[in-house]
Amino acid sequence: MMARRLVIAGICLAVLIAAVAVILDQMAGKTGPSAAQSTSSSAPSAGSSTRPSGGAASGGAGDPTGAPPSGSPASGAAGSGSGDGSAGNSGEGDGGPSTAKPLEVLPPVTATPTGLPQPSAPAPLVTTLPEPGSAAGGVVDGWPADILTLPEGTTIGSTSVSTSGDVLQVAADGIIAKPQTEVLASFRQSLVAHGFWSEPAPAAEGALAERFVRGTDTLTVSVSTTGTGNSRFQLLGSLHTAAD
Repeated sequence: MMARRLVIAGICLAVLIAAVAVILDQMAGKTGPSAAQSTSSSAPSAGSSTRPSGGAASGGAGDPTGAPPSGSPASGAAGSGSGDGSAGNSGEGDGGPSTAKPLEVLPPVTATPTGLPQPSAPAPLVTTLPEPGSAAGGVVDGWPADILTLPEGTTIGSTSVSTSGDVLQVAADGIIAKPQTEVLASFRQSLVAHGFWSEPAPAAEGALAERFVRGTDTLTVSVSTTGTGNSRFQLLGSLHTAAD
């Protein structure tokens, strides 16, 4: 009796194990394709969700390398930027030709510089030449008295005129009871009225001298002091009959 029960229990256990195996097999057949489909379907969605994120971030968290995908606007801009930079630096880094402009050299000045015109020579004060001569104690014939006026109160020592080409040479000396400065001022007043200008001239010790110039005409007057306190003057000069 006991053995029969054990056989029946073994048969029941075997049937139960077979039934469980059939149920598990059916469950595996149903869940296997669906799980595979879900896995395959979830993979593209995950890829599609990460790819736009990497492109929009332009090298952010979606793309570990930080480089934008090819064909995107960011990659095109980056490519153009790098191209411009290399082109701009090619002349400096690669030893290319310099882009600096050459220095401009001005042409030489060929025109004659212009300025104030040279003053014309003054008209001659003497137009005719007298005969050479000299006189002691007075004015010689041919002396240009309208030009060379001796100071008033002069005691004339001598006067003379001579010629050389178109030049009249004159000389005179005299004594006057005036200071040296007044004697020079008297000659200056009469000669400046005829267009002469004056400048100091070398003189002996204790004397004063002044030079008078008008064009090519020159006169020199020196004044010294005599032992009696008077002034003695000496005049030498040349007047041209033609303007140079």
